[in-house]
Amino acid sequence: MDNNSMSNFLIYLKFEPYLAQWFIHEMGGTSPVELPRGSAESDILQLFLKKQPEDVPNECREDANLIIAIPYFKRKDPRTYNYLPPKAVHCLHKCIRNRFDVQLWNDLHLVHPKSKMLKELIEAWMENHGIDFTETNWCAISKRYQRKREIYLRKKTKKNESTSE
Repeated sequence: MDNNSMSNFLIYLKFEPYLAQWFIHEMGGTSPVELPRGSAESDILQLFLKKQPEDVPNECREDANLIIAIPYFKRKDPRTYNYLPPKAVHCLHKCIRNRFDVQLWNDLHLVHPKSKMLKELIEAWMENHGIDFTETNWCAISKRYQRKREIYLRKKTKKNESTSE
């Protein structure tokens, strides 16, 4: 079996719609998502995949909006190692969310202060990153951006206060 290929084993996850749509788009736009070798997400799978516990049913979540193909790893064949425990799912979710936040901030923070049109900027950003425009998605992304901006402005203000003393 080719060690660089994806398996037929899948992980079914439920994420916020905008986050699942963004991640699928960033990973090539197809589902199930094939993770690049060496990516943080792939590394999380390699570290935490386990054998399916007998007392935990192997389930295909009907509410899943993010499906990831388990890659073949040198020491973890997905035919045996195809279960991601809940805390590892949380780590994967957090990793993807952090990547989202970084990209959102990097893309918008230089443009936004020069513009009075945050709503339009976020709408265009969503369109550019494969995220459906819904009020729920827009509000969630806007809140994430505003939180990051507030943190940035607090740190900038604190830094300016300490240099003026």
